[in-house]
Amino acid sequence: MSVIGIDKEKCSNCKLCIQECGRGYFYLGEDGQVLFNENLSTCNICGHCIAICGEDAIITKNLDDVETFPGIDSPEKIVESEKLLQLLRAKRSIRRYKNKEVPKELIEKVFEAMRYAPSASNARAWRYIILSDPDKLQKLSDEIVKVNYPYMGFQSAEQALEHLKSIGRNLFYHAPHVIVLYYRVVEKSTVMVGLRANDAGIALTYGMLEAESLGLGTCWIGMVQGAVVANKEILKILGIKGMVLGAFTLGYPAVKYRRTVPRPPLKIKGLDLI
Repeated sequence: MSVIGIDKEKCSNCKLCIQECGRGYFYLGEDGQVLFNENLSTCNICGHCIAICGEDAIITKNLDDVETFPGIDSPEKIVESEKLLQLLRAKRSIRRYKNKEVPKELIEKVFEAMRYAPSASNARAWRYIILSDPDKLQKLSDEIVKVNYPYMGFQSAEQALEHLKSIGRNLFYHAPHVIVLYYRVVEKSTVMVGLRANDAGIALTYGMLEAESLGLGTCWIGMVQGAVVANKEILKILGIKGMVLGAFTLGYPAVKYRRTVPRPPLKIKGLDLI
């Protein structure tokens, strides 16, 4: 996948691609025409040259077709600030689900939202697996509890498992689906692990917000990644290899909330200087 040049018949020589490209692929020739530097190899396929070109003059290879829609040049007109803030304030972690599977077409919309999440240097190295088998989810829950029971406030794994059984729940709240984000490569650098973790958090948040707009509920299950670090056998249950950096439940909420929840004010330095 790559950007490979400029269609001279379409190009209006507006120079916006020069201003937008952070890698210096576009430049002015001696005749004042915009040119493409074919000798560079640092493009990260961010797509900004494609997005900003009003003439659709950027030539690509093996990239998906792009599209436009009303409001794309003014995102603030698509969703009003107050409405977006209301959605963010209304979103709750759902821990009670209906015994009802989510249609595939809605799940695909959740993944489509995560597809457009940003990532460091546009690496987009994440992969996903969705689990929907109740027996497999129960087994996965049990194995994770066996690792994390001390953090759950129990003296033993048996005590934790018995407690969950007594209240009729498991680690995934018996949600019909669980989405796990992972990377095939296990990073050695703590800096890279941090970057990948940031990417994962953003991508999963995109998915959870899309789910909210579809009338679905989600809950981030942070114990999944910690358990995988401690017990590699969990990867076998998941059927994957690599580094797990996030997971959330997905299903129809069996509860409705009537108010927002209290949150303490942010501690911000420098705002008073503006």
